[in-house]
Amino acid sequence: MAQQGKSEISVGYGFYSWYSLQNHVNGYDYTTSSGTLLINYKYYVSNNFTLGVGIGYENISTDGSYFAVTPEFTYTYLDTKNDRIRLKLYGGASVGIASYNDNNYNANPYYNTTPYATHYDNSGLQFTGNATLLGMRIGRKLGFFAELGFGYKGLINGGLSYRFRTRKSNSMHHMEK
Repeated sequence: MAQQGKSEISVGYGFYSWYSLQNHVNGYDYTTSSGTLLINYKYYVSNNFTLGVGIGYENISTDGSYFAVTPEFTYTYLDTKNDRIRLKLYGGASVGIASYNDNNYNANPYYNTTPYATHYDNSGLQFTGNATLLGMRIGRKLGFFAELGFGYKGLINGGLSYRFRTRKSNSMHHMEK
């Protein structure tokens, strides 16, 4: 059965995002991160190519919170759709915008009004993205996914996804005529 015309929604959780790694380099512990909560939507343009949007949220208590929205694509390079257990391997990328809320600035307004204040409010919009080097999905309609990559989703992320038909296939359309 062709994938074209199907959609997929997924929810997941990521570890060691670009933001938490940056904080670690600056001397803060990883445990200050909430991890990244993820929601994705993908539309199958063809059997191997998807277009969609990813949403992610992470709070780092020693830094701030990030809310990312990114258009993304994936390309499937292995699909065992005829096997009993379906396995898909894919890669992808996304580039978008993150809204950053600076926790440190808002946490101590007195410190930031003194003449010796060194931390300025860095809240605002910034570019963000993610590169998925290796993605894996196991399942047909309902599946489990895991990804290795770099960016706002984390070095490692995974979760559940559900695939469903969003339009009739061409073969069914011809049968109705």
